[in-house]
This record gives sequence, C-alpha cells and structure tokens, in this order.
Amino acid sequence: MNYDEARSYITNTAKFGSKLGLDRTEKLLELLGNPHKKLKCIHIAGTNGKGSTSAMVTSILVDAGYTVGSYISPFIEEFEERIQINNKNISKDDLSDIITEVSKAVKKVVELGYINPTEFEIITCAAFLYFYKKNIDFAVIEVGLGGRLDSTNVITPILSIITSISLDHTLILGDTLEKIAYEKAGIIKSGVPVVMYPQKKQSYDVIDKKCREKKCRLIKVPGDSAVYLGKKNLKNVAVTLMEGQVPYKHNAITQKIKIKTLNNDYIINLALLGKHQLLNCSVAVHAIEALRGQGVDVSKDNILVGLTNVVWPARLEVMNRGPLVVIDGAHNIDGIKNLTESIDMYFNYNKIILILGILADKQVEEMIKTIVPKVDRVITVTPHSIRAELSQELKVQVEKYTSKCESIEDYELAYKRALSYCEDDDLLLISGSLYMVGDMRKIIRNIHGH
Repeated sequence: MNYDEARSYITNTAKFGSKLGLDRTEKLLELLGNPHKKLKCIHIAGTNGKGSTSAMVTSILVDAGYTVGSYISPFIEEFEERIQINNKNISKDDLSDIITEVSKAVKKVVELGYINPTEFEIITCAAFLYFYKKNIDFAVIEVGLGGRLDSTNVITPILSIITSISLDHTLILGDTLEKIAYEKAGIIKSGVPVVMYPQKKQSYDVIDKKCREKKCRLIKVPGDSAVYLGKKNLKNVAVTLMEGQVPYKHNAITQKIKIKTLNNDYIINLALLGKHQLLNCSVAVHAIEALRGQGVDVSKDNILVGLTNVVWPARLEVMNRGPLVVIDGAHNIDGIKNLTESIDMYFNYNKIILILGILADKQVEEMIKTIVPKVDRVITVTPHSIRAELSQELKVQVEKYTSKCESIEDYELAYKRALSYCEDDDLLLISGSLYMVGDMRKIIRNIHGH
C-alpha cells in the first residue's frame, strides 16, 4: 500500500478494536518474528514528563554516538513524529512498507479469532518492526496510556523510568493516585532497574512495593536534586529541527540548572524551559547513570551536550518575539499549574493574552481556575478531537473568571485576533491541548516564516 492507504488503514482499523490487553499485540509481534525481543529498550511511563524525559535520554545517547529509536505519542504536527530514529521521523515510504507488512499479520490475527487490533497496537508493532529492521542500538519507548495493559508493555526493557504521577484519564486508570500508580507500575519487570521521579507518598508506596516484589533496584530521584540558576542565566541557542526529512534552524532558549546525583554534579544548559523540566532532567541524568552502570559508554560531556541540543516541541516553546509567542501543550491540571508557575520564572511581559482549547475529559474547571486569573484576555477554540470541549462551552466557563473572553473556531483567525491585542512587550500564550497546540504551531510558523 502507498502512504495514503497506510494512513487510512491505521485510522480505520481503530473503529474495530478498543479492548485493553496485551494478547493481540503479543500475537501480532509473534507473527512478525518478535522484533521487540531483539531490541534494547528503555521503557517510560508516567502522567506528565514522559515525552520530555524520553527526548532528553534520546538526545544524550545520540550525542554518545548511538543509533536510537524513539516511539512517542501523541504527535505534534506530523504523524511520522511518532516513530523516529536519531530524532528523524520515519519516512512516508518506510511507514507505508512497514504498515503493509503489519497489516498482513493483523489479517492473520483476526482469522485466528482475536478482536481486531487497535490503532495504537498497530503503530506499536510497526515501531518495533521498523527499529529492528534498522538495527538500532537502543529504543526509547513511551507508554501510550497507563502502563500495565498498554500495548508497549510486551517488552522486557533494560531500564524502566516512571515520571511524575498525577490524576489524569481517571475514567480508565482509576480515580486515586494509588490506582493510577498501580497501572504505571505495571511496566516494572523482574530484576530490571527502575528510575523514579519524586512522587507523592501514595504513588511512591505502590511503586516501592512492586519493585520489592520484582526484586528491582529502585533509583529514587531526590526532590532537591535539581536547582534553577535564575533568569539571568537564560541563553539563546540555535538548535536544528527536522521538518519531515528537512533540517531547519530553530532558536531555542536554554535554562541553566544544577543537578546533583550520588556520582556527580552537573551544570547544565537545558534547551527545555519549565519548572517541571528541572526534575525531568534529573530523572534523565539518573537514567543515563543507571545505563552507564550497565556498561553503556556515555561521557559527562555527552550528557551536557545532549541536554543543550534536546528538542521537544510545543512545551513552553518560544515561537516568536515582539510580541513573545509561547506554546505549551499543558493538557491536565498538573501541566497547567507548572505552566502558570513557569511563566514568571522565564519571561518578562506586560500582560498575557491566552488562546485556550481543552479536551472535555480533563479537569476543565480546575485548569481554567488556575490560569485564567493570571491573564488579561482569553480566546477559546475547539481542539480538533472528538473529545474536545466546544469553544462556546469553554467560553461560558472562562467567563466566571473574566469578562474579556471570546470564542473563535478558526485557528488562524483566533491567532491573528490574539496578535491584534498584543503590544511588543506582551505575552501571547497558547495552551490546553496538544492537538490544538500542534495545529497552531504550523499556523504560527507559516505566518512568521519559520
């Protein structure tokens, strides 16, 4: 099948399959020759910070000269972002070939009496097959949802990482931290070391218990292991990004942080902004040290350079100056709290204009209550998702906190309207849903010529 057929196949398959569980994925992979069993995987679960942590670990390993596959979700602009090698998206041709191969295995699985695999299961199997065929050194695998029953959980990794755990997807994963932590801890495998972000006691107890059961070394990242060295140390750096297969220069800002581990002290210029990135970065550094303990050859310099070059779009990402335009895919209450706290840590501004689009299954009221009092004016939009909170309904909720709010459906119009309210020293902030932020990112790049 060609690229359009492959994409259509992936999307349409989702209509049939939705049941959680690993049996279909395992059968599919068995028919494909079990490529996942031939990979050295690093498995990452958590509510927030999975993506940035996986980007940091990947960037360090790439700087050390390794070929690294990344499996991430969701994508920001292009579907192919979900499967990358050394930060380069899978090509459309390779995706088409891999999906063609996987589709034959899917057909056999259904003939054997299994429920039709889901979209995520198909993409997961495609990623494992692609990484195996490309003979990569390491695969950094991000959990899609939860952990225990997530289709990525067919692997036995060389290292597991659990990032920050908070309440999200409560209808699926449970309505308490203990229940959610139980699902995340499902990725822990016998004897495989676990690096853990500093957790609330309810989450920590669950993970600690699971590690003891599975006889795993638990590497607890201390809450005071990362220190922000102040706004005065922010630097502008040029980072190379990929658009499809074409590189382009992107002006990033680095924050200077100090990280302390049992083995070392690091002064790092990290190319990801955000208060929450301090501990995510510490998790990544502790993970790399754990890999070094397994004989993986990574120098201190590789760590420093990898973190200065790391790219993770749409997370407190500066898209323009004069006015300052910042996009951030904060899509749950913890994300919005971190965003609200981070704004003053990194930016100088007169007033904030906010474009907001949220999915309806999130803690919408809490998110609005956290960020809206900080801003001067709000434009609501509807994310392009079946789970979206409609912009008109969002506007009604925002108006409890400010009268300066309007609903605009067209993204480009919403962006241009927001710009018209901004002086050069203002901050235009776009947040709420990664789906929406990814679409906005394309529009902003087109308007400002990035």
